[in-house]
Amino acid sequence: MPRSNAFCLLGVCLLMLLGFKEVVASVARLKKDAEPHDPVAATRGLIHRRLGGKYNDQISLRVLPSDADDLDVFELGSDGDKLEIAANSATAMAYGLQWYFKSVLRTQTDWDNHKLQLPDKLPKVEERVRHKRSSKFSYYQNVDTGSYSLWAWTWPQWEKHIDWMALNGINMPLAFTGQEKVWQNTFHKYYNVSYEGLGKFFAGSAFLSWGRMGNLRGSWVKGPLPQAFIDNQHELQLRILQRMREFGMIPALPAFAGHVPEELKLRLPNANFTQSPNWGNFSEEHCCVYMIEPTDSLYREIGKNFLKEQRALYNYTSSLYQCDTYMEMTPEFTDLEELKGAARVVIDGMTAADPNAVWLMQGWPFVDDPHFWTKPRVKAYLDGVPTDKLIILDFYSESVPIWNKMDNYFGKNWIYCVLHNFGGNTGMRGDLPTLATAPVQASWAGNGTMVGVGLTMEGIFQNYIVYDLTLQMAWVDTPLDVNNWVSRYAAQRYHTHNEHVEKAWNYLLRSVYNRTMAYGGVTKSLVCLIPRWRLLYDRFQPTLIKYDPNDVVLAWKELLLAGKELCDVDTYRHDLVDVTKQFLSNKLLEQYIHLKAVYNAKKASSKEVCGLTKTMLTTMERLEEILATSEDFLLGNWIGDALALAGDLSEGEDKVTRTKLQEYYEYEARNQVTRWGDNNNEAIHDYAGKEWAGLVKGYYIPRWTMWLSEVCNAYTDKREMDEKTLKEKRIAFELKWQLSHESYPTTTVDDSFTVSKRFYSEYIASTDLIPWELFGEILSVA
Repeated sequence: MPRSNAFCLLGVCLLMLLGFKEVVASVARLKKDAEPHDPVAATRGLIHRRLGGKYNDQISLRVLPSDADDLDVFELGSDGDKLEIAANSATAMAYGLQWYFKSVLRTQTDWDNHKLQLPDKLPKVEERVRHKRSSKFSYYQNVDTGSYSLWAWTWPQWEKHIDWMALNGINMPLAFTGQEKVWQNTFHKYYNVSYEGLGKFFAGSAFLSWGRMGNLRGSWVKGPLPQAFIDNQHELQLRILQRMREFGMIPALPAFAGHVPEELKLRLPNANFTQSPNWGNFSEEHCCVYMIEPTDSLYREIGKNFLKEQRALYNYTSSLYQCDTYMEMTPEFTDLEELKGAARVVIDGMTAADPNAVWLMQGWPFVDDPHFWTKPRVKAYLDGVPTDKLIILDFYSESVPIWNKMDNYFGKNWIYCVLHNFGGNTGMRGDLPTLATAPVQASWAGNGTMVGVGLTMEGIFQNYIVYDLTLQMAWVDTPLDVNNWVSRYAAQRYHTHNEHVEKAWNYLLRSVYNRTMAYGGVTKSLVCLIPRWRLLYDRFQPTLIKYDPNDVVLAWKELLLAGKELCDVDTYRHDLVDVTKQFLSNKLLEQYIHLKAVYNAKKASSKEVCGLTKTMLTTMERLEEILATSEDFLLGNWIGDALALAGDLSEGEDKVTRTKLQEYYEYEARNQVTRWGDNNNEAIHDYAGKEWAGLVKGYYIPRWTMWLSEVCNAYTDKREMDEKTLKEKRIAFELKWQLSHESYPTTTVDDSFTVSKRFYSEYIASTDLIPWELFGEILSVA
């Protein structure tokens, strides 16, 4: 037995002899051993940035002592003519400020950075209030979020977002930005891997999440990953960590999970290597990442050296490390002792560099592959890590909880997480009734093992209500009345109590936000998918809906009736566009179902069939038009952020280099939201599709125009559709679009309320409401 493993087992035996009295020592220390921070100074800075300097003079801040349980707590009251916020941490103090925003001012801050509605003079709190966390941690981010939403961000965006985290009480965020610099230093300094070899290892800038998890390697078409990006992201990470530390957060830092550059084989020919399976059906150049066998001592050595290098570069560690060894990849072995050893070597590498290390493990593999991850295998794998060295993210708790199938992870600490979204898709969907009750019930059943509530969505900027409710559940110890909560949310969202708004959200609550235990993420609009006849399904990234679509129409109507009062409120305009978008998506689904039925029946005239194809294109054009009225739904901003990474072309002498960088980043941005890869047989095609203005008009409508034209022509000519030629034309268009440089607007066109009202009048005047029976018939056979 290797010496390190012997010590590990000895430690477990000692814990058993001590009766597990210190079983949560390392996890408990995460918060207690966090760097001392100044809650008042951190919150003062936040107030200055988000509210403006004049409000600092109206708010008194005070530090509270922590209770014996060390849970965050805040109090709100009055200090003379000032609002007083007292708390025992900066994130609790900031959360208290957010509570004041919502409960007293009826306003909120969200991740779209919509404007706070603030009076010149802040009103007092009439009665002193005190709120305490029900669980220790609020976790934030999926490893994928860094690519689907954040990859092209610069410091101004990150600064606002970290403020948003603090205001929502998030004290355990993922901090993965810029880690390629650490990998570069580690593999080059310790193992002499060349920069060229590392270039073949690092994924593209918009795909780093999957390179980090060992799903793919290299940067296709426009690669390799630019050194300028690696260096700039490292500098950005230093600023991110500094601000998180100011707030007393415990950032989860990266660690080694076994994935290595292919060149390491040449440098260490006697080491034991294997290759991961072909995760995304990529070509050999980009698939099948090399991995160190867990039984090789090199595994522990690299793990140790990486953390040493990371600590040296950051001059800091939180002692909380996140990595995943088998993310959507099945181990090649099933022996329980081997599984145990595969986990043990990961924590051994961590503790060799940091004796206080705690492993934060994503529990997604147990959801993704339940046939492999049986209860005995999960237990064996988790048994490889001492109980006080592990926190598991129960990744999809609201839909596919694993904690209750694995006996609370056999006594390990775990966090209730809401996944909800895949690929940053933008359909309206959620399960508010479950979210208002299940986290509390899980905590009751957890017998002390559940230590937090978290968000693990793949992409942000959608369905904000789902995440707002989830974050609140870390501060309550009894289930919430979801109807009352939604009513209060609506008032906070729009800074007023409005009868029409309340009715609108009641309709949304009983439809799009009442999809109990809904698996597969938000509803995917047909417009975002490759046109074909087989687009009706209720599974992963579902296209079918299970609610009465007329409820969306009724919600839309009520929002429009509130427009006279609210049309200047940016959160109102955002939500009006969102609901209009969902109506048009549902309408497109209805039209597609009708076209398919008429086409297959072969009884209609060609004029009727061709007319139906034109009607579908009109709906898509209207979708583009409403999206273009909101800055929150613009492809131009996504591409603009990517282009900005190259710097200002008017500055500096090396204009050629900057132009090449712009071409690289623009390709990455375009590829991710469309083909998602190169030569991988459309395995992940449109996975990250978005209903964005520019993307609908410039990419989706041309694809649907090709297909619908062929539908019309084939029906008219009484022949089969030419699928082969159609596919060739579509792929040629897609490849050309990815490499093109036409600009897309970064500012809005027309007025959201005016356009939405016009669409409502046209649709309600010209057509009946969507027949629910039509969807019911499809669902019964889907």
